Amino acid sequence: MKNLYILSILFLAFATSCADQFLDLKPEQEVADDEALTNVEDFVSTITGAYNDLSSSDYYGRYFILIPDVMADDVKQNSQVNRAADYANYLVTVQDNDAANMWTLMYRAVNTLNAIINTDITVGATVQSKLDHIVGEAHALRGLIYFDLVRLYAQHYTFTPDASHLGVPIILTFDAQNRPKRNTVKQVYDQAISDMTKGIQMMQEQSRTGNANTLSKSAVKALLSRVYLYKEDWTNAELMASEVIEGGRYSLVSTGNYMNLWTTDNTSESLFEISMTEADNFGAQGLGAMYLPQIYGDYLPSDDVVSLYSPDDVRLGVFFEDSQLSGNYAPFRMGKYPDVLSLNNIKVMRLAEVYLIRAEARARLGSNASGAQADYNQVHQRAISNAPGITLTGTPLLNAILLERRLEICFEGQRLWDLLRNKQNIVRQQCTSIVCTIEYGSDGLILPIPLVELDANPNIEPNPGFR
Repeated sequence: MKNLYILSILFLAFATSCADQFLDLKPEQEVADDEALTNVEDFVSTITGAYNDLSSSDYYGRYFILIPDVMADDVKQNSQVNRAADYANYLVTVQDNDAANMWTLMYRAVNTLNAIINTDITVGATVQSKLDHIVGEAHALRGLIYFDLVRLYAQHYTFTPDASHLGVPIILTFDAQNRPKRNTVKQVYDQAISDMTKGIQMMQEQSRTGNANTLSKSAVKALLSRVYLYKEDWTNAELMASEVIEGGRYSLVSTGNYMNLWTTDNTSESLFEISMTEADNFGAQGLGAMYLPQIYGDYLPSDDVVSLYSPDDVRLGVFFEDSQLSGNYAPFRMGKYPDVLSLNNIKVMRLAEVYLIRAEARARLGSNASGAQADYNQVHQRAISNAPGITLTGTPLLNAILLERRLEICFEGQRLWDLLRNKQNIVRQQCTSIVCTIEYGSDGLILPIPLVELDANPNIEPNPGFR
């Protein structure tokens, strides 16, 4: 019988994802974690490998952002669409390569991080804080990956009242004989929260690289606020967001400089972004290629989402007209990823979203309407400098915040999950796919557990509705 597919791919974690100097180590399956990592430099090399996995086109470098967006309602496809078309058309099967590649890549990164977390070495006092920070990063990144996995391969947290529906396997140590079952969604969320909380406790405020390309303590708090928001733990979502905002280390880019967000790395409002460099050599494999007419240009913004912006909204600048488009495909393209070589860093968490997380949490708690209004105004008035302050309360206030969220973070890979956690149908007003309405709760709203995993592990249950 085959070994578990997850674990078979984990054998390759170090050899394929770490820096060159780490490749001289013995294969992971032949050594214990504490034999593989012997000094701080080994830890740095290994966590660099994990960040490299995050930048892959099978993760944040393309498909983790693209696929949820093409499944939702802000994106339409052109007539020659190829890549990810089955997701837009809801024709995905258990044999889908993208679902399998993302699964493989993400568990490989988990294994890399497990090696860091599970290794205990003694270092001098002068470098202990650096080592602690790296281990904290590893916890936080593992928490992020589990949060990402459970969003891709399982229904959202409140799909069942106690989140007892199937999530993904939690693997915290390497065991070649292990054939794990799927944990519940609640258990996966608990693991993500535990990991991120541990990371916050261990990390320094400043990132190791001095920029948003690696995690800082504030970046982890911001990511954790998103986890709590999706979990509907409004109190902790507000708390984590407040700690980031009130820390004062980040500020929104000004109205006049808004478009610089998409051409400049590490702006004042970026908490975490995935570094994309010439060495990555993504080019046509990058996210921008999916939207830019100079390369594939397979995907376009729907007129529906573009029409929601006020004429004086600075965010309209991310859209541009293309005279080569006609009919239902006309007239706009989207430019949040403008570099044809895919050298734009991928924004994972921006301060604007943190404000909207706190605004939503406050609105849902119902005890601080003025605070929710103020947070909304921070984002809305940055976009429209002459906009009056909002005075809505109750449900109208919440609806305004959710709309602002759609306008601010569209095409950043979150629209699908915002629809699902609010238990809304997907209705494509301008539809160029073969399916134009997808009802909430449909099986196809999540990815299939890959066939290779199902074949290798008899304990893994498939997602319903896939063949």
